[in-house]
Amino acid sequence: MSGGAREGASMSSQGRGEVQLVNLTKHFGETKAVNDINLTIPDGAYCCMIGPSGCGKTTILRMIAGHEDPTSGHVMIGGQAVEGMTPVQRGTSMMFQSYALFPHLSVADNVSFSLKIQGKPKEERRKKAMEVLDTVQMTHLADRVPAQLSGGQQQRVALARSLITNPKVLLLDEPLSALDEFLRLQMREELRRLQKEIGITFIHVTHTQPEALALADIIVVMDNGVIDQAGTAREIFNAPVSAYVAEFMGGWNVFNGQVEGTDNDSAVLADASGVKFAIPKADLAKGSKVGFSIRRDLIHMTRGQDAADKANMLAGTVHGIEYQGTWVKVTMVRKDNGEHVVANESEDEFFNNPVDFGDPVTAHWKSEDSHLLSH
Repeated sequence: MSGGAREGASMSSQGRGEVQLVNLTKHFGETKAVNDINLTIPDGAYCCMIGPSGCGKTTILRMIAGHEDPTSGHVMIGGQAVEGMTPVQRGTSMMFQSYALFPHLSVADNVSFSLKIQGKPKEERRKKAMEVLDTVQMTHLADRVPAQLSGGQQQRVALARSLITNPKVLLLDEPLSALDEFLRLQMREELRRLQKEIGITFIHVTHTQPEALALADIIVVMDNGVIDQAGTAREIFNAPVSAYVAEFMGGWNVFNGQVEGTDNDSAVLADASGVKFAIPKADLAKGSKVGFSIRRDLIHMTRGQDAADKANMLAGTVHGIEYQGTWVKVTMVRKDNGEHVVANESEDEFFNNPVDFGDPVTAHWKSEDSHLLSH
């Protein structure tokens, strides 16, 4: 581990980087951008906040950084309320989506600029800049200017500049969105490695589901200013609590029905079209409305339209086909109500018996693969 990384890890152990949001609310006029949020992000965790545009995730990041003041509630870092403190006093540093590098300054001078503002001597600034550049493997480009760097290299410079103040919490606002797919995957891996190496809390805002799943210890799924679900990547993907999380995070089909009764180990539902579904028996009252989801890779599509009067069988026609390398995404339009059902078939499964647009198919799945949604 480089000298810069050792110093960052030491800083984290001296001042805990646990972030607590307590009844945090932010209004912009009549709009509630953030509505009574409560969340604890442990010291040293990698947290990804994800949601559609306007859901409140960037506003939360800015309140943690001190760039926005809460309307009510508190931001706590290391157990201390930080309202009214500057970012340096809070122990936070923010890496912006645009990088915001000074075009006329060298890489080393860009990285050490905050130390210059603090009045640190030139030799000390250069020494610390080189230590942090070593952490992001950029010392060999220390004397270049931003125009001589690739997009990925500029991002590393911006990251080094964010780390030079030894923050307890690093805030990242869509840090990978400006990169092409190849560089995005490279930098995603680099961010995770670096966070593990220096041991400080990372809070990363993104709108990209694979990015959040790949990086995060904790994923926070936002919707309309509130947290819909927070948990580990596996919890969020395998056990979504709501139709919104299941659909937004991808990988799931969502269905709704009304409980008609029980049959052996299953509860039997019917949807508005009269289609029957069987889900694992739960404490469900007859007549209650239930939402459940099925993972795309657990749905099978047979060629042709079988008798669709059996539970968990839906007839339709092929609406979309997307080859993804090791698997193929097949989208079916239901014959009864026009809704879409998606199956992820293995490459072999699809090409051993391929279908084309408009072909008749039947989607079906096992009752035990149904996942009950709480709301």
